Amino acid sequence: MSQTEEGSALAVRAQRELRATADDVFDALVDPEKQKRWLSPLGADEGGVETSVDLRVGGAWEASFRPDPETQVHDVQTYVRIDRPHRLVTDVVSESVIGGQPMPTLRSRIDITLTPTEAGTMMTAEQTGFPSAQMRDFFEAAVWPSAFDRIEGYLGSR
Repeated sequence: MSQTEEGSALAVRAQRELRATADDVFDALVDPEKQKRWLSPLGADEGGVETSVDLRVGGAWEASFRPDPETQVHDVQTYVRIDRPHRLVTDVVSESVIGGQPMPTLRSRIDITLTPTEAGTMMTAEQTGFPSAQMRDFFEAAVWPSAFDRIEGYLGSR
């Protein structure tokens, strides 16, 4: 993973090679039933996963889930670009409550590219617009590695 600071624009770039086709990875990212299986590390039931998708430019992916027992996350990702199965770009509004305390709302952009490799697909996620280095560092160290682990686990269990 890498970080960038361009003026006030804070960004993270994360990658993982997944042992699945780009079509399978893309479907895991946009299909609500598949999202329910990988979105929360607690599982769909314990993680309180609710998700819906309107897969069109201007449509949105809305998800509520608990990544851990103390945290509730509500994300709305509005699709800016859809190029199946190679690229998804979304503008994200993320609200979370940790231990009963509301956190600052995060507004950012996520640009995901899926590139075929000999072993499967390289998934690259670039997220920009973090309001602080601390939040960017948290996404780099915890959020993206956990998301990749969960997607990889889902894809391996099918």
